[in-house]
Amino acid sequence: MPISKQRLAVIHVAKAQLGMVDEDYRTMLRRVAAVESSIELDDGGFERVMAEFERLGFRSLRSAAQAGRREGMATPPQVGKIRALWKAYTGGDDDLKLGRWLEKHFHTSNVRFLESWRAGRAIAVLEKMAAWARDKRARESGARG
Repeated sequence: MPISKQRLAVIHVAKAQLGMVDEDYRTMLRRVAAVESSIELDDGGFERVMAEFERLGFRSLRSAAQAGRREGMATPPQVGKIRALWKAYTGGDDDLKLGRWLEKHFHTSNVRFLESWRAGRAIAVLEKMAAWARDKRARESGARG
């Protein structure tokens, strides 16, 4: 039986929060749940997809509310996107290295301490870095094949 519209909405919120491009999203759906589209998911597939999103850094709105929204500071979606882009760039989710990078370029040691406007700048830089890394991996795999 297909999942509810509410569950479909949660999946798309997670995808957006993580800043996933459609190609990566579809690859993840195939790998984790063996489906081509989220509307093909059953309850078990939904649970596997959500577990993968959480592993990638997604925090539900409930978690975000518990963490608290601080006026002027990076929002939970910005924090999630920065972590997802860092992972796309480095291939790992090492918060210590992310903290060092943030300290060097944005003068803060943790993504949660970024002001919202700085988080926006970090996202813009990381999007370019992640695209560069993705292109480099594609060129390298093309050279091998």
